Amino acid sequence: MTKRIFPAALCLILLLAVVGCASHNAVKLTYAIGQSTAPCSGDVTVFKFEDKRDQSKLGSDSNGQAINTLSDVADWVGWALFDELKAAGSNPKYRTSTVTPGTGTLITGEVLALNLNQTGTTTYAGKLTVKFMVQKDGKTVLAEKYTSEVENLVVPGYGSQSDILAETLRTLIGEALPAICAKI
Repeated sequence: MTKRIFPAALCLILLLAVVGCASHNAVKLTYAIGQSTAPCSGDVTVFKFEDKRDQSKLGSDSNGQAINTLSDVADWVGWALFDELKAAGSNPKYRTSTVTPGTGTLITGEVLALNLNQTGTTTYAGKLTVKFMVQKDGKTVLAEKYTSEVENLVVPGYGSQSDILAETLRTLIGEALPAICAKI
């Protein structure tokens, strides 16, 4: 009986060690709604954003190890915009595959860059660039690029890499939302 348990336990320990090491530099993208200052009203469709980044990795830590994401970057941005529009008073709908061209207000965009790099012993810097496009009745009424940068501490119990990227996105949407809402 002991002979069977030992190899199984050893395999379990090795598997947990490999999985733990593999996900050390993987960041889950999260988002919490910010304080909206732009009132929005009306029906709007948010169409799935595109990930147009040059590389899939976010950046690197001080050891040169790649930092990657566990989440879809385009979905992260699109759903955050959806949540902010809803909180601001509009009636958004989210579409991932097809939309009827030329009817109503459509918002989409492209994630052009998302970076997270370790800049000090406990500090990381996040940078996000997104191009938002608003179409009203088939005509483009807004096509603007926004960039946001946040640098902060990553210390257990204080802040995480996810927190830095969430704040980077919150700042970017906070800047873009008034212009977007003005076109709805």
